[in-house]
Amino acid sequence: MTTQNTELGTYFIKMLDDIDDLLKVDEVLKKDLKDLKISIQWFVNGIKGYQIFDNGKYTHRFGEEIENADLTIKFADEEIALRFLKGNLERHTYVYYRRKFKLYSIEKEEKIEKDSKSVTIRHRRLFLTAYFTKSIFYHPSFLTRFPLFREIATRHSEPENSFGSYIPINASLGKFENQLMPEKMLEHFIKKAKHFYVQNACGCRVFHDCQDHDKKFACMYIGDDVPTIKLPPSMGHSITQEEALTYAKDAIKNGLVPTFGRAPGETNAIGAVDTGHIMSICYCCPCCCLNGKIAKYATREIQMFTRMEGLTVEVDPSICNGCGTCLDVCVFVGRDVINGKAVIDQERCLGCGRCEQVCPNDAITIKIDDPKRVVEHIQRLEESVDVS
Repeated sequence: MTTQNTELGTYFIKMLDDIDDLLKVDEVLKKDLKDLKISIQWFVNGIKGYQIFDNGKYTHRFGEEIENADLTIKFADEEIALRFLKGNLERHTYVYYRRKFKLYSIEKEEKIEKDSKSVTIRHRRLFLTAYFTKSIFYHPSFLTRFPLFREIATRHSEPENSFGSYIPINASLGKFENQLMPEKMLEHFIKKAKHFYVQNACGCRVFHDCQDHDKKFACMYIGDDVPTIKLPPSMGHSITQEEALTYAKDAIKNGLVPTFGRAPGETNAIGAVDTGHIMSICYCCPCCCLNGKIAKYATREIQMFTRMEGLTVEVDPSICNGCGTCLDVCVFVGRDVINGKAVIDQERCLGCGRCEQVCPNDAITIKIDDPKRVVEHIQRLEESVDVS
């Protein structure tokens, strides 16, 4: 065994052992692992070991293989594996398809001029490959629940500049100045902005070949930073204020739940210069959208979405028969059926309102305690992003 390989083994053992110690003191880790059930087999350039996470319980073995692991992870090479185990990878991205995904280390970024525009080029290097068995599939962001991956994810997050929320489309909430809540809030920001841009298709729904919602309703960006977006014409285009208002109303009619706020990571991905004057507006479905998958799978440390203040979602246990229909549409793992009744996890529920819409027994209610909450939420969003 080479000196580097010996060092690799030492750091690999440390990764396995550290979780035992961190579970005693790291409150975020405790929450991240309490509802995770998965077995992981690692192969690190001739070194192997496995981990079993069972709803907050943790076991591991070095130098052994587990039969029928839920997930198998293989590193690309010894050097990059050691950098990861030492905590020296700056950032990464992923590509996934079917039951497999790959992580790539972003080694360098550089700006080049192309078609009279400045374009950011990312130099990537294969980091690891992961394979799921047929029993489960988690979005790759679930890896951020583990300390070394969480460290990479939080290194470049901007919680102080990120804020967003799901705005429920439920008619049962009533109307605010004769409008449904999301229409009222979207109209407020769209009428303040001067620049508007929409992507030509929702990448999430296209990737998953969504059968329930129209793929044409994609991410919209509004605000004075919009002209800095650097996407080719095949991916998106500018629209007028009137078109933006119609687009938003049509997306809501399609059953999509708007999420909006400031998301520097997203605007960076579309090449925009984010000076605090660009709002991202996504129209999300429960089956495909990335925002929901990150909210469901990723560590709580990188969650940018919050539930609107004053919004409550409740289950009437005298009516609920535990059918589980609400579990099928909840993308946040925000509920469970316990003793034959649906129970809401108030820490995870973001108040999107989908569960109320599908409950066959009308056992779920979504309420807002004061109409003034709509104005307060608009003000909170404006503290994070100024679209004018």
